[in-house]
Amino acid sequence: MQAQMRPDHTKMTYDQQPTACFVVGTKMAAEPWREAEVIQASTGHAQAEGGLRFLKEMTMALLVYSVTPRRRRPQWARQHETVPNQINQPTQRPTWRWVFQLLEGIHRIRVTLQGKVQDRIEGMDAGQTKILRLCGEEVWRLYQISPG
Repeated sequence: MQAQMRPDHTKMTYDQQPTACFVVGTKMAAEPWREAEVIQASTGHAQAEGGLRFLKEMTMALLVYSVTPRRRRPQWARQHETVPNQINQPTQRPTWRWVFQLLEGIHRIRVTLQGKVQDRIEGMDAGQTKILRLCGEEVWRLYQISPG
């Protein structure tokens, strides 16, 4: 596989442009403030937003971590398939933490070939492919694998 990369200067220029304005919500009295004072007052707000973003991401990760077993375990049980556990013994009920560890190292690479954008999946071995096949049709499409 050969690939060429080139920077998208239009997007890079847009991303580097300074923000035109800041919106600050406050309960403070309506007094004219200088621009520097407004920006300084909003700094604490930005730090709080960063913390909230972390909490939202963590909440989403925990949601995925808790919902996945409930949706996938019955499906796996019907297929009577096994995967290796931590000591390489076959199991039909692996922990999902272990399943996620087994799936580490799979990468999605987006490339543009002859003007067409394509997603490629790299780094997937036979064991990972087996696990993903057990997860159903929507996962097959996402990871570009055949049903079996």
